[in-house]
Amino acid sequence: MDRQLLSKILAQMTKNLKDGKSIGDMKVGALLALGHQLEAIFYYLGHELGTILKVKELKDPNQIPDELKNLISDYKLGEVEITESTGEIVQLKLRNHSSIKDLINKGIKTTGSFCSFEAGLLAGVVEKMSDVHCFAQELECSLQSGKNYCEFMVVYQRE
Repeated sequence: MDRQLLSKILAQMTKNLKDGKSIGDMKVGALLALGHQLEAIFYYLGHELGTILKVKELKDPNQIPDELKNLISDYKLGEVEITESTGEIVQLKLRNHSSIKDLINKGIKTTGSFCSFEAGLLAGVVEKMSDVHCFAQELECSLQSGKNYCEFMVVYQRE
């Protein structure tokens, strides 16, 4: 992978997120043109972006949900509801995020996970906050369920 190009893409994505601009159009166009094999690439991009965002490193894992809410708000990533938080996982619902906000209520359905970028981003951010390697997965996508949110689980990988 071209690291210079990746750095430029991540810098532009960071700027767009901070300015409240969409980055979903880039993802949607690439997915429609190249298919779902890009899920891993978008997860990777999200994870890399999550690890370079300005995030507080927290000693108390109980602070992660509130800090995650603040970060999602600060970078205009959508609206978040933390549904569960333990020493092993953070589970949340994310509404109006960049990958789906322009696709909701347009009759577009997907059969698989669509929001791999956000999953990677959440993993990278929580990893940076906790200093513990994390993995995130989209449990339910609004483009599958018709609900107004996507549900994610971030898992701390302590071993």
